[in-house]
Amino acid sequence: MPKRDDSDLPPPVPGRCNSRVRRAGAPARCRATAGRGTNHVGDGNCRLHGGNTPAGQLAGVRERVVDGYRRFGAPRPIAPLAALQEEISRTAGMISMLEGEVNRTVDPDGRPILVDTGGLHPTPSPLVILHREERKHFIAAARAAADAGVEAERQNLIKAYRDHVLDIVDLVVRALGHDPDDPRVAAVVGGCFQQVAAAAERPMVGGEL
Repeated sequence: MPKRDDSDLPPPVPGRCNSRVRRAGAPARCRATAGRGTNHVGDGNCRLHGGNTPAGQLAGVRERVVDGYRRFGAPRPIAPLAALQEEISRTAGMISMLEGEVNRTVDPDGRPILVDTGGLHPTPSPLVILHREERKHFIAAARAAADAGVEAERQNLIKAYRDHVLDIVDLVVRALGHDPDDPRVAAVVGGCFQQVAAAAERPMVGGEL
């Protein structure tokens, strides 16, 4: 079935049914809340415009899923331990960002505004409250990660990766006809590892890779 041409209608309004209706003889859109009178309130057509038909219910569910993807992103597979580690890193970044915002939000004397005096009773500023809540979340996530063995798992992965790299270096050195136990070889390899470690710890500047 060809798609109906709704070019004569005004733009759809978010959160409304938006089905074609006629008001005062002119084409218009339904102003009812999306999904009103159905089991998919907030998405799709209202009850009066087919929202309870099988096709209307399917369209409402599909619209809800699409909206969820747009708001929160598509689900992705992630191991529980990795999810905890990621949450800790994100929360730490949020805390640092909030601290920067607190330091930038200053009074005429250049002092950070830590108290909101706009109401009847002075209260901590919204940034300070949010910073406090993020720190609580950080502690909770860190405790959960410790209980789940995230740090132990991370150390195991680091050790396994280091052992793998050392095995590769050993094979390369032997393939070049050198003795991996030769002090001179060990000094060169150790120096290379130190340079790589120093570069990894050095903060990035601008668009530096």
